[in-house]
Amino acid sequence: MDSGELRRRHATAEAVPRQAAPADPAPIRARPAGTARLPGAGSVTAGHALLRHPGGAHHALLHQGDDTFALVDLDAAFAGRPAVLAGVANPWPGWRNSASAASADGGLVVLSGQRSVLALEPDGRTRWEYRHGCWGDGPHRHGGAEPCRGLAQGSVQVGADGGLVWAHVLPDIDHGDPDTDSYEQWLVLDAADGTVLGVARIEGGSQGSHHLPHPDDGSRMILGTGQGQDGSPAYVGHWDGSALTVQEIGDGFRIPVAVHPGGRAFLSTPHGFDPLVLHRFPDGRVLMERDAADLAGGEDDAEDDADGTEPAWDFVAGFVDGHTVIADAYDAHHHREASRHWLLDALTLRPLGPIAYPDGDRDPVRGGYAVALGDGTWLTLAADGTTLNRWSAHRR
Repeated sequence: MDSGELRRRHATAEAVPRQAAPADPAPIRARPAGTARLPGAGSVTAGHALLRHPGGAHHALLHQGDDTFALVDLDAAFAGRPAVLAGVANPWPGWRNSASAASADGGLVVLSGQRSVLALEPDGRTRWEYRHGCWGDGPHRHGGAEPCRGLAQGSVQVGADGGLVWAHVLPDIDHGDPDTDSYEQWLVLDAADGTVLGVARIEGGSQGSHHLPHPDDGSRMILGTGQGQDGSPAYVGHWDGSALTVQEIGDGFRIPVAVHPGGRAFLSTPHGFDPLVLHRFPDGRVLMERDAADLAGGEDDAEDDADGTEPAWDFVAGFVDGHTVIADAYDAHHHREASRHWLLDALTLRPLGPIAYPDGDRDPVRGGYAVALGDGTWLTLAADGTTLNRWSAHRR
């Protein structure tokens, strides 16, 4: 559905009661749509290595050992064509937590490090560097390019049109200053030369973050941050050409995970046993929510929650296409080893059915995530840890 239809359907949905979930929906068969074997493929389904671009292109920025990043065209890889668009050296050997990005044409790779944001040409030459405060633990000295102690990190993203770089960083300050330790920064930089165009203060205490690009001209972005058990503040940013405006969305405990292909809504997953939620973009208003208990066609009581057997949504969900969502759910009693992938209606989040994969070694890793591509297909990781399987839904 296009963005106009999504808005019209939401206006209708807000005026009617929430639709009940069907009891025990029939499994939906997954149809194989290709395989691609790539070193480092596990980061596509385990993190944020997947880069979705306007027009349907799908890239991934993959670690090749500790020393190199490869920018890979996933569509070319699945078609059996040469797929590496760029290969750049890791400027911080031993640092593997980089939440990095690239432009849609492969002409710019942007790495997020502990102490700087580094923009590289496809041949590895430095285009620009923006130095910021260190994400390492506590006050310390730096030793060249060596990683500092700690795993905390920021993240970067290239806007849809390639003209802007968004970066979540620490201010360049002393950790011991109580007046400045309490905040972090969200920056908009010129992709051509690294000039800071806009800067906003956001809540401090993050251990990691990720960006979700909006499918417009790159002027809008969602930022999700993680503070462990203390929450996950999320923000929407807008660069209007002269000023950066930022608003916090959600209740501080939602993880934004996917933007609808039409751009008018986004999904968030919960901490614990809270619902999967469809939000309006950009204000974050809740349009629809779905409890994981609905997957069984009924509602679990408080005893289920107490003994840890209540089903729960995992951290990953996405839009298979404009009509369909894929989400991971698991039985908390068995934790993620018993996870299962479900398809849901993109408007109502009504469960359409669990996904049944073919038997054999094409099955996804037990407990592994499903990552939606937005074109009617999704990816899982095979048991060998290096093969991505691509799937579509077999509809009768």
